[in-house]
Amino acid sequence: MILDKAADGLLWLLVKLITLIRRDWYAKNKARVEEWRLTLYALNRSPTGVIGLFLSLGFVVVGVVGPLVAPYSYNQFLYLERPELYLTPPGEYGMPLGTDIYGRDVLSLMLYGARVSLVISVVTIALGVPLGILLGLLAGYYGGKIDEAIMRVTDIFLAFPALVLALALAATLPQRIREFLIDQPMFASFMATIFGVSAEDAIHLAPLISIFTALIIVWWPSYARVVRGMVLVEKEKTYVEAARALGFSTWRIMTRHILPNIMSPIIVLATFDFATVNLLAAGLSFLGLGAQPPIVDWGSLINMGGSRFPTAWWLVLFPGVAIFLTALGWNLLGDALRDVFDPKFRRRIEFRV
Repeated sequence: MILDKAADGLLWLLVKLITLIRRDWYAKNKARVEEWRLTLYALNRSPTGVIGLFLSLGFVVVGVVGPLVAPYSYNQFLYLERPELYLTPPGEYGMPLGTDIYGRDVLSLMLYGARVSLVISVVTIALGVPLGILLGLLAGYYGGKIDEAIMRVTDIFLAFPALVLALALAATLPQRIREFLIDQPMFASFMATIFGVSAEDAIHLAPLISIFTALIIVWWPSYARVVRGMVLVEKEKTYVEAARALGFSTWRIMTRHILPNIMSPIIVLATFDFATVNLLAAGLSFLGLGAQPPIVDWGSLINMGGSRFPTAWWLVLFPGVAIFLTALGWNLLGDALRDVFDPKFRRRIEFRV
């Protein structure tokens, strides 16, 4: 099967990269590598999983290379030179997806918007999820007053609807972040590089930075509660008691023994959350709390086209389709991973492969 050969190639590439850092890693982790291979084989036999994987990888690839291959820059206002490019429909004057109210190429804006969505998703998941995992591990393993303190703080955050709390934070943070960007030009330049915009427009990134800051703040509580529940079950099992008897440190027991055994549900939940973060970030931008001109993302494009619909239908249709396909891809992939990590499903795949 072609997908199996591609999976083997990618897996061995990953193994070689790891062995460049730790030469004896493969010898000690052969069983783990075989487990990864079986996971990929099982995923290849899920039609919805393969579709979701390709949609998700497509989103990641477009987000990474989009600003590099865009025909025009996001701040190239063609309307100033060619007034006929004001809200040009798709296919006219060489613009495949039309133009916006500033005469900017919508195809280029879509590619830049993919980078913005990718950065917000990755940063939110990469910072919010580990924070929730750490707090959940501490609460579940230690229990007592530590558990009580962490869970009460978690309950406070869960008491507020995530969207409402994100709206409040996204509305109040931009001014402070803008001042920080002015005072820290190196950080501003770094963020401009990450988002794929020019350094002189870094000051306009404050609303976007406030969005993923707000999302990180509201994202960790659910993971803390889920991880805590799983740790309460795992810490009573025999392998944890054996690790304690051997004198392993608490940190090693939590990170090297308990955490690997609870990672499967966390990975599935994080995959679903990539779609949720994209939808929530686009919603905040649609409400005017996200990207500000000249920077653009998919939500702000829909906001721009919404007041001119159906005249400028392409400003709503194309970003809407992009958001839909991205969310669909992550949800299909997450659903397939949930099946793949199911031991009964995996056993059937193992016998067949």
